[in-house]
Amino acid sequence: MDIRFLTTFIEVTKTRHFGKAAENLYLTQSAVSARIKLLEEYFHTTLFIRQRNSIQLTQSGEKLLPYAKQLCATLNEAKQELQVQSSEYVVCGATQLASELLLPTMLSHLHNSFPDYSVKAEVLTLDSLSRQLHERVTDLAFSTEPLKSEEVNSEVLMEHEIALYRVGEISDAVNAADFVAIDWGTKARDWLLTAYPQLRDAKLRTNSLNLALNNLLSEGGIAVLPTNIEKQIPAHINVVKIRTLENIPLRLYIHSMKQIRRVGLAEIINSVSTVS
Repeated sequence: MDIRFLTTFIEVTKTRHFGKAAENLYLTQSAVSARIKLLEEYFHTTLFIRQRNSIQLTQSGEKLLPYAKQLCATLNEAKQELQVQSSEYVVCGATQLASELLLPTMLSHLHNSFPDYSVKAEVLTLDSLSRQLHERVTDLAFSTEPLKSEEVNSEVLMEHEIALYRVGEISDAVNAADFVAIDWGTKARDWLLTAYPQLRDAKLRTNSLNLALNNLLSEGGIAVLPTNIEKQIPAHINVVKIRTLENIPLRLYIHSMKQIRRVGLAEIINSVSTVS
Protein backbone atom coordinates (compact mmCIF):
# COMPACT_ATOMS: atom_id res chain seq x y z
CA MET A 1 0.00 0.00 0.00
CA ASP A 2 1.28 3.47 -0.90
CA ILE A 3 2.13 5.52 2.21
CA ARG A 4 0.64 8.57 0.47
CA PHE A 5 -2.81 7.02 0.90
CA LEU A 6 -2.37 7.25 4.66
CA THR A 7 -1.04 10.82 4.55
CA THR A 8 -4.08 11.74 2.46
CA PHE A 9 -6.37 10.05 5.00
CA ILE A 10 -4.72 12.01 7.83
CA GLU A 11 -5.10 15.31 5.94
CA VAL A 12 -8.79 14.72 5.21
CA THR A 13 -9.30 13.84 8.87
CA LYS A 14 -7.58 17.07 9.91
CA THR A 15 -9.42 19.38 7.48
CA ARG A 16 -12.73 17.46 7.37
CA HIS A 17 -12.94 18.65 3.78
CA PHE A 18 -11.81 16.89 0.57
CA GLY A 19 -11.26 20.18 -1.26
CA LYS A 20 -9.09 21.70 1.49
CA ALA A 21 -7.13 18.47 1.84
CA ALA A 22 -6.51 18.47 -1.90
CA GLU A 23 -5.29 22.08 -1.75
CA ASN A 24 -2.94 21.35 1.16
CA LEU A 25 -1.52 18.27 -0.58
CA TYR A 26 -1.28 19.99 -3.99
CA LEU A 27 -3.57 17.38 -5.53
CA THR A 28 -6.87 17.50 -7.35
CA GLN A 29 -9.98 16.73 -5.31
CA SER A 30 -10.63 13.70 -7.52
CA ALA A 31 -7.15 12.35 -6.68
CA VAL A 32 -7.87 12.69 -2.95
CA SER A 33 -11.21 10.93 -3.36
CA ALA A 34 -9.56 8.14 -5.37
CA ARG A 35 -6.91 7.60 -2.68
CA ILE A 36 -9.53 7.40 0.08
CA LYS A 37 -11.57 4.96 -2.00
CA LEU A 38 -8.54 2.71 -2.53
CA LEU A 39 -7.76 2.87 1.18
CA GLU A 40 -11.33 1.86 2.01
CA GLU A 41 -11.10 -1.01 -0.46
CA TYR A 42 -7.80 -2.12 1.09
CA PHE A 43 -9.30 -2.27 4.59
CA HIS A 44 -12.73 -3.44 3.37
CA THR A 45 -14.49 -0.74 5.34
CA THR A 46 -15.88 2.79 5.16
CA LEU A 47 -13.65 5.43 6.73
CA PHE A 48 -15.76 8.57 6.35
CA ILE A 49 -19.42 9.46 6.57
CA ARG A 50 -19.96 11.93 3.76
CA GLN A 51 -22.74 14.38 4.46
CA ARG A 52 -23.45 17.76 2.91
CA ASN A 53 -20.87 20.25 4.22
CA SER A 54 -19.74 17.68 6.75
CA ILE A 55 -17.24 14.80 6.71
CA GLN A 56 -17.03 12.66 9.83
CA LEU A 57 -14.89 9.66 10.67
CA THR A 58 -16.64 6.32 11.01
CA GLN A 59 -15.80 4.05 13.92
CA SER A 60 -13.34 2.24 11.60
CA GLY A 61 -11.79 5.56 10.65
CA GLU A 62 -11.32 6.48 14.31
CA LYS A 63 -9.54 3.16 14.92
CA LEU A 64 -7.28 3.57 11.88
CA LEU A 65 -6.19 7.16 12.61
CA PRO A 66 -3.60 6.52 15.40
CA TYR A 67 -2.08 3.63 13.42
CA ALA A 68 -1.84 5.80 10.29
CA LYS A 69 -0.09 8.58 12.21
CA GLN A 70 2.31 6.15 13.89
CA LEU A 71 3.13 4.37 10.62
CA CYS A 72 3.78 7.65 8.75
CA ALA A 73 6.00 8.94 11.56
CA THR A 74 7.97 5.69 11.70
CA LEU A 75 8.54 5.60 7.95
CA ASN A 76 9.64 9.25 7.91
CA GLU A 77 12.13 8.54 10.70
CA ALA A 78 13.44 5.52 8.78
CA LYS A 79 13.77 7.58 5.60
CA GLN A 80 15.75 10.30 7.37
CA GLU A 81 18.01 7.75 9.07
CA LEU A 82 18.76 6.00 5.78
CA GLN A 83 19.49 9.32 4.10
CA VAL A 84 22.01 10.21 6.81
CA GLN A 85 23.77 6.86 6.44
CA SER A 86 23.76 6.86 2.63
CA SER A 87 25.95 9.00 0.39
CA GLU A 88 25.17 12.72 0.46
CA TYR A 89 22.90 14.01 -2.26
CA VAL A 90 20.74 16.98 -3.19
CA VAL A 91 17.67 17.00 -5.44
CA CYS A 92 16.99 20.08 -7.56
CA GLY A 93 13.81 20.78 -9.48
CA ALA A 94 13.11 23.55 -11.97
CA THR A 95 10.40 24.67 -14.32
CA GLN A 96 11.27 24.58 -18.03
CA LEU A 97 12.43 28.19 -18.44
CA ALA A 98 14.27 28.22 -15.11
CA SER A 99 16.04 24.98 -16.05
CA GLU A 100 17.38 26.59 -19.24
CA LEU A 101 18.23 29.99 -17.75
CA LEU A 102 19.51 29.02 -14.32
CA LEU A 103 19.99 25.31 -13.70
CA PRO A 104 23.33 24.86 -15.55
CA THR A 105 24.89 27.60 -13.40
CA MET A 106 23.42 26.09 -10.23
CA LEU A 107 24.65 22.59 -11.06
CA SER A 108 28.17 23.85 -11.73
CA HIS A 109 28.13 25.72 -8.43
CA LEU A 110 26.96 22.64 -6.53
CA HIS A 111 29.57 20.38 -8.15
CA ASN A 112 32.36 22.86 -7.42
CA SER A 113 31.29 23.85 -3.91
CA PHE A 114 30.05 20.44 -2.70
CA PRO A 115 32.08 17.83 -4.63
CA ASP A 116 31.09 15.03 -2.25
CA TYR A 117 27.41 15.46 -3.05
CA SER A 118 25.54 13.63 -5.77
CA VAL A 119 23.08 15.91 -7.56
CA LYS A 120 19.79 14.94 -9.16
CA ALA A 121 18.01 17.51 -11.37
CA GLU A 122 14.50 17.36 -12.80
CA VAL A 123 12.40 19.62 -15.03
CA LEU A 124 8.85 19.89 -13.66
CA THR A 125 5.68 21.91 -13.99
CA LEU A 126 5.15 24.59 -11.33
CA ASP A 127 2.44 22.49 -9.61
CA SER A 128 4.65 19.38 -9.55
CA LEU A 129 7.58 21.46 -8.32
CA SER A 130 5.51 22.79 -5.41
CA ARG A 131 4.11 19.37 -4.54
CA GLN A 132 7.51 17.64 -4.54
CA LEU A 133 9.01 20.45 -2.47
CA HIS A 134 6.26 20.10 0.16
CA GLU A 135 6.65 16.32 0.13
CA ARG A 136 10.42 16.86 0.58
CA VAL A 137 11.18 14.84 -2.52
CA THR A 138 12.90 17.97 -3.90
CA ASP A 139 15.38 19.93 -1.77
CA LEU A 140 15.79 23.04 -3.92
CA ALA A 141 13.40 24.43 -6.50
CA PHE A 142 13.85 27.08 -9.18
CA SER A 143 11.20 28.83 -11.24
CA THR A 144 10.29 32.07 -13.02
CA GLU A 145 7.21 32.44 -10.79
CA PRO A 146 6.87 32.65 -6.99
CA LEU A 147 5.35 29.82 -4.96
CA LYS A 148 2.46 30.87 -2.74
CA SER A 149 2.92 28.86 0.43
CA GLU A 150 3.49 29.84 4.07
CA GLU A 151 5.76 26.81 4.45
CA VAL A 152 8.15 27.84 1.66
CA ASN A 153 10.91 30.43 1.46
CA SER A 154 10.90 32.05 -1.98
CA GLU A 155 13.65 34.51 -2.89
CA VAL A 156 14.50 36.34 -6.08
CA LEU A 157 17.85 34.92 -7.13
CA MET A 158 18.32 36.80 -10.41
CA GLU A 159 16.51 39.49 -12.35
CA HIS A 160 16.82 40.30 -16.06
CA GLU A 161 15.25 42.87 -18.35
CA ILE A 162 13.20 41.41 -21.21
CA ALA A 163 12.38 43.01 -24.56
CA LEU A 164 10.71 42.31 -27.87
CA TYR A 165 13.38 41.44 -30.45
CA ARG A 166 13.52 40.91 -34.18
CA VAL A 167 15.91 38.12 -35.19
CA GLY A 168 17.09 37.55 -38.76
CA GLU A 169 16.32 39.30 -42.02
CA ILE A 170 12.53 39.64 -41.93
CA SER A 171 9.96 42.38 -42.37
CA ASP A 172 10.12 45.47 -40.16
CA ALA A 173 6.42 45.00 -39.35
CA VAL A 174 5.39 43.32 -36.09
CA ASN A 175 3.21 40.51 -37.41
CA ALA A 176 1.75 37.39 -35.81
CA ALA A 177 3.10 35.34 -38.74
CA ASP A 178 6.64 36.03 -37.45
CA PHE A 179 5.87 35.82 -33.72
CA VAL A 180 7.37 33.13 -31.48
CA ALA A 181 5.45 33.25 -28.17
CA ILE A 182 7.45 32.22 -25.11
CA ASP A 183 5.51 31.82 -21.87
CA TRP A 184 7.04 34.51 -19.64
CA GLY A 185 3.92 34.76 -17.49
CA THR A 186 0.67 36.69 -17.34
CA LYS A 187 2.13 40.19 -16.85
CA ALA A 188 4.43 39.94 -19.86
CA ARG A 189 1.63 38.50 -22.00
CA ASP A 190 -0.82 41.23 -20.98
CA TRP A 191 1.73 43.98 -21.67
CA LEU A 192 2.55 42.55 -25.07
CA LEU A 193 -1.07 42.17 -26.16
CA THR A 194 -1.86 45.70 -25.02
CA ALA A 195 1.06 47.13 -26.99
CA TYR A 196 0.69 44.76 -29.97
CA PRO A 197 -2.83 43.27 -30.04
CA GLN A 198 -2.06 41.63 -33.38
CA LEU A 199 0.22 39.21 -31.54
CA ARG A 200 -2.69 37.24 -30.07
CA ASP A 201 -1.76 34.64 -32.67
CA ALA A 202 1.72 33.20 -33.11
CA LYS A 203 3.55 30.90 -35.48
CA LEU A 204 4.95 29.01 -32.48
CA ARG A 205 4.06 28.86 -28.77
CA THR A 206 6.45 27.24 -26.32
CA ASN A 207 7.67 27.26 -22.71
CA SER A 208 11.20 26.46 -23.89
CA LEU A 209 13.65 29.28 -24.57
CA ASN A 210 16.05 26.91 -26.33
CA LEU A 211 13.36 25.68 -28.70
CA ALA A 212 12.29 29.26 -29.43
CA LEU A 213 15.86 30.36 -30.13
CA ASN A 214 16.48 27.43 -32.47
CA ASN A 215 13.38 28.39 -34.43
CA LEU A 216 14.34 32.07 -34.53
CA LEU A 217 17.86 31.30 -35.72
CA SER A 218 16.66 28.98 -38.47
CA GLU A 219 13.57 30.88 -39.67
CA GLY A 220 13.86 34.39 -38.23
CA GLY A 221 11.04 36.06 -36.36
CA ILE A 222 10.14 38.20 -33.38
CA ALA A 223 9.99 37.17 -29.73
CA VAL A 224 10.28 38.47 -26.19
CA LEU A 225 13.77 37.55 -24.95
CA PRO A 226 16.04 38.43 -22.02
CA THR A 227 18.27 41.34 -23.00
CA ASN A 228 21.41 39.36 -22.17
CA ILE A 229 20.45 36.82 -24.83
CA GLU A 230 22.20 38.92 -27.49
CA LYS A 231 25.52 37.43 -26.33
CA GLN A 232 24.28 33.94 -27.24
CA ILE A 233 23.23 34.78 -30.79
CA PRO A 234 25.95 34.35 -33.49
CA ALA A 235 27.46 37.59 -34.77
CA HIS A 236 26.29 36.98 -38.35
CA ILE A 237 22.63 36.86 -37.25
CA ASN A 238 20.84 40.23 -37.32
CA VAL A 239 19.29 41.08 -33.92
CA VAL A 240 17.26 44.26 -33.32
CA LYS A 241 15.60 45.29 -30.08
CA ILE A 242 12.11 46.59 -30.89
CA ARG A 243 10.90 47.60 -27.44
CA THR A 244 11.65 46.85 -23.79
CA LEU A 245 8.84 45.56 -21.58
CA GLU A 246 8.76 48.39 -19.05
CA ASN A 247 8.60 47.42 -15.38
CA ILE A 248 8.16 43.73 -16.21
CA PRO A 249 11.49 42.07 -15.39
CA LEU A 250 12.18 38.38 -15.70
CA ARG A 251 12.69 37.10 -12.16
CA LEU A 252 14.27 33.78 -11.30
CA TYR A 253 13.29 32.39 -7.90
CA ILE A 254 14.85 29.88 -5.53
CA HIS A 255 12.50 27.98 -3.21
CA SER A 256 13.12 25.83 -0.15
CA MET A 257 11.09 24.65 2.81
CA LYS A 258 11.25 26.91 5.89
CA GLN A 259 11.73 23.91 8.17
CA ILE A 260 14.93 22.15 7.07
CA ARG A 261 15.24 18.62 8.38
CA ARG A 262 18.25 17.27 6.50
CA VAL A 263 21.74 17.70 7.90
CA GLY A 264 23.85 19.96 5.68
CA LEU A 265 20.98 21.18 3.51
CA ALA A 266 20.87 24.65 5.10
CA GLU A 267 24.53 25.20 4.11
CA ILE A 268 23.76 24.24 0.52
CA ILE A 269 20.71 26.54 0.35
CA ASN A 270 22.67 29.47 1.75
CA SER A 271 25.50 28.86 -0.70
CA VAL A 272 23.22 28.62 -3.74
CA SER A 273 21.29 31.74 -2.66
CA THR A 274 24.44 33.82 -3.10
CA VAL A 275 24.95 32.82 -6.73
CA SER A 276 24.02 35.55 -9.20
